Formats: sequence, C-alpha cells, structure tokens
Amino acid sequence: MATSSRTRLSKTQPQEPDLKSDPSTYFNMESFLLLLFLTASLLILPLILPPLPPPPSMLLLVPIGLLLVLLILAFMPTDELIPGLPNDVALDCLARVPHRFHPGLRLVSRGWRNLLTAPCFHQHRERIEATEDLIFLVQALLGKNSGGGGEKGDGATVSSPEAYGLSIYNATDGSWHRLATPKPIPLFAQVAAVDGKLVVMGGWDPVTLDPVTEVRVLDLKRGEWRIGASMVVARSFFACAAVAGKVYVAGGHDAWKNALQGAEAYDVEEDRWLDLPAMGEKRDECKGVAAGGRFWAVSGYGTEGQGRFLGAAEWYDADAGKWKREEGMWEWEEGVCVGLAGGRMWSVECGGGRENMVREYKGNGKGWREVAPLPARTRVRPSAAAIDGGERVFLVAEVEAEAEGMEPNRGWILEVASATWSRLEIPSRFNRFTFSTAAVRL
Repeated sequence: MATSSRTRLSKTQPQEPDLKSDPSTYFNMESFLLLLFLTASLLILPLILPPLPPPPSMLLLVPIGLLLVLLILAFMPTDELIPGLPNDVALDCLARVPHRFHPGLRLVSRGWRNLLTAPCFHQHRERIEATEDLIFLVQALLGKNSGGGGEKGDGATVSSPEAYGLSIYNATDGSWHRLATPKPIPLFAQVAAVDGKLVVMGGWDPVTLDPVTEVRVLDLKRGEWRIGASMVVARSFFACAAVAGKVYVAGGHDAWKNALQGAEAYDVEEDRWLDLPAMGEKRDECKGVAAGGRFWAVSGYGTEGQGRFLGAAEWYDADAGKWKREEGMWEWEEGVCVGLAGGRMWSVECGGGRENMVREYKGNGKGWREVAPLPARTRVRPSAAAIDGGERVFLVAEVEAEAEGMEPNRGWILEVASATWSRLEIPSRFNRFTFSTAAVRL
C-alpha cells in the first residue's frame, strides 16, 4: 500500500522560522491604544474645561513631547507574535489556521503579514503536517449581475450565467468557497499551478466571445493578483499543463474556429512566453497533461475533422526542443488525463460506446489497461486533478438522471492504491459546469 505523502519528509528539513529577524515589524498594540486615548483626551479636554490663561510657550512642549514618546512606544519592536504566548507556540497556532483565513490574518499587523508571506512559514506548515490540498476550479456561475466573479458572502458579486469564476475545494477539510477575483474569469479559461502561483489564461471574452491572450497570476502565499504577460496567440480549448516551473499550452482554436498547431510556454518567474516549435498536427480540444516530466497534448482534431478525435498524442522533448508522437492514445468521445506519482498517466473517459472507465497508459504506444469503472451514471464533461502527491484523484462530472434530463455535477475522490471511489458533498452553489482544474498543496 502506498505511503501517504504527508508522512514523507525530505532529507533537508525546513529551517525553523527566525521570528526575530525583523523585530521592528511587530506592532505594539497596547501602546498604540494608549496613544489614541491620550490624543483624544488632549482634543476633548479643552472643549469641556473652562478657558485658562495662555500658558508659557515652554509648556506647549509637554503635550507634544508626551505624544512623541507614546508614538515611539507604539511602534517599538516586540518579539511576541501573540502577546502572552511563546513564539514557537504562536507560530504553531498560526501555521494551523486554514489557508482560506490567511487573507484576514495578513491584515492583523505588518508582522503577521510578513510572517505569513515568508517561505519559512510555509516550510513550517509542511514540517508540522499542516499543509492543505486545494483544488481550483474554473466554473460557470449563475446570478443576475456580472460583477467580480463571486457570490454573496464570498466578498464578490453574484455573476451572470455568461460569467465564470474560481471556486476552491479544500480536499483536506472538505470545505468549498468562492475566490473573489478583480473581474470575471474569461469563459472556458484554463488554469494551472506553478510554485505556489495560480495561472489563469486564455478562453473567451464574456462580451465578444472572441479568444483572448489574457493571463492573470495569483500568488497564493501573498494573496495578490497581477496581470501576466499576454500569450503570443489568442486561443481557447487548448491543452495546458505545468511542467518544471513552466506552463505549457498547445493547440486549441482561434477566433475563426481554425484548429491551431502552435505551442508556447510561460515562465512564471520571468513573466514571459517562450515560443515552441509547432506540433506535427493541428489539435483543437486536445487534452493537456504533465506526466513523467513531460508535457503531453493528447488527441484533438483538425479544422476539417470537427469532433473526430485523433488517436495519437504528442509530447514535448524539452532537451531536444521538438515534439515526439505516440499512437494509440485516445479512443473515446469525452475524457481527461491526469498525471500521477511515478510518471504514470491515467485517463478518465466517457462515451465511445464502451463502459466509462479509468485507465492507465502502458507507455510507448502500447495502449491502456483498465483500473476502475467510473461511478454509476457518470456521463459527460469530466474534470479531474491529482492530489496528495498523486495518490488520489479528484473528479467532477455530470451524471445521467434516472428520469429525463441531467442532474448537476457530482464529485468523487479516487484512492489510487485501492482503486475505490468515495462520494463528495458539493454545495448547490458550487454544483456547476467545471471547465478546468488545478491542484495545489500549500
């Protein structure tokens, strides 16, 4: 049986955070409150006391000096993260707070903000096994307004049916919430995660329905959005996956629904796109997956072969700077591929006249072996992501109702070692069509 990745520690243990490396950042709240009280007193007392003769000019320095002393005291360094608690205990308390509450913690003081955004803080979360597996989902939203991509109670406006937003499923504690965004996510945008950063790219403009080159990057540790360098080519329905610190995109189609053959890679740290050689074939609606340290563009179809998915795939050889082709990679109508630990690739497939199934690729064009059937009545639009170091697979998909019509999405977790499914409870406001997903461990 596979050992949980939470119990595996690297040979080099993360360093304990140096809580005194910048003591001036911790705020002395008691002195600050005293300062506010005395300042208010100095302003109010002259209004309620009888007028006094003008004091000598030297006496004016007394209240001014007192205010200056209190101001200095208010911002004097303090080594305490939480007053009255040893710093190691306070650090453990803060490190165990779920990630969804970190935006509020960063507002408490400059010291807390600096701590929560420091690499050592996240290393400490890993050391004490307080990390969380977060799954980001690009979902269609429902509502009357077209505001900032969220729902009431989540710090954003309810969105229209033509708007997309970012939802988060915490696979560690089972919670769901909506991530407020500066503006709605483009329709059919792709999402990928690299080194604690979430990259949202491509898709359709919600108004014109034209493909966009827009890129947005969310620093998950700092909670800050920025506009990234635009893609070279506007595209939608393209393959996308993160490999070795870069986000690769390939194929898709342009504004005239012409299948694309080109590819590019985004260096998140340098904020620039690298032009890659074109693939051997045009591939619209190809599936992107990172497996074995490679970026794969699986299946897809050409402009003239609308909906007739190709059986071959291509993977990018970064060392040689060229694409390599493999046959026998796709045989069904709908599905998605995920990369697992050890370089394995699994497919979650629907349609094609066969039983809906999870299969594992045997490599070198040798086809697939069956792993486990999908949950009953799973039908279309699967979206999946590997979590927990590739030892579990998250899946959402639409299911066929016993009566006519379709039920909302359902969600499951597949345990890779035992090939068994467990059902997830999805709140109604998150029970929407999911176009793309990305998993992050924080």
